[in-house]
Amino acid sequence: MATVAARVGGAARREAEQRARPHARITLIRHGEPDWTPSNGPSVNDPALTPFGAAQARATAERVAADGIDAIYVSPYRRSQETAAALAEVTGLAPITVEGLAEVGVAVDGLTQAEVDRYFVDGMQRPLDEHWEGWPGAETFHDFHARVTSAITDILGRHGCRSDRTHDFTTWQLPDPKPRIAVVAHGGTNSVALTHLLDIRPVPWEWIRFESELAAFSVLQARQVGPEGFVWSLQNFNEVDPLKAEGLR
Repeated sequence: MATVAARVGGAARREAEQRARPHARITLIRHGEPDWTPSNGPSVNDPALTPFGAAQARATAERVAADGIDAIYVSPYRRSQETAAALAEVTGLAPITVEGLAEVGVAVDGLTQAEVDRYFVDGMQRPLDEHWEGWPGAETFHDFHARVTSAITDILGRHGCRSDRTHDFTTWQLPDPKPRIAVVAHGGTNSVALTHLLDIRPVPWEWIRFESELAAFSVLQARQVGPEGFVWSLQNFNEVDPLKAEGLR
């Protein structure tokens, strides 16, 4: 039994050492809790964080910063900007706003909370092929997917990371040292980024397929595959332990 345990322990140790080696890393962070209906009034398109959401942002920032990051990219929306500000305070890095990281478009400005809820329920109950049209009266999912994947490709390109298409597979050429990038955005944006980086065929409900909680983060690392380059490996998804530790979930 001791021999078996030693072998298992050795394998676990080797895997841990492999993960701990310097890898290119992308950390996708969802914003904290937004205040969609300030003062219980009509809904707003670009809400700030609630005090609870600000506390969530600080807890997540402390955890993400502990692993080390080289750059912060952020959606233009206030809820993401304020979440990124917490990470900037801990790391001393200035967040870079990327318009393409904005959440999928919706048409709910000025609606009551009950009307907003109905808007999303009705949208989800449409025939599946209509979901490609996006939320009623707003951006199509095709357009959303195109701008987010373009934004992620551009961000990686700023750090010398380039994609290649070989034999129907996407691989990446990466520089040394390997970059460590944080992206602070939204549930929809981050789910499309995951689909794109993992080379998975998209569907128009990515935020359900890769559903993350408020202020949760997910981590991808680049791993070498044969002589062709690197692929992105999902190492951690919907991490909420920092929120649990602070009683924020």
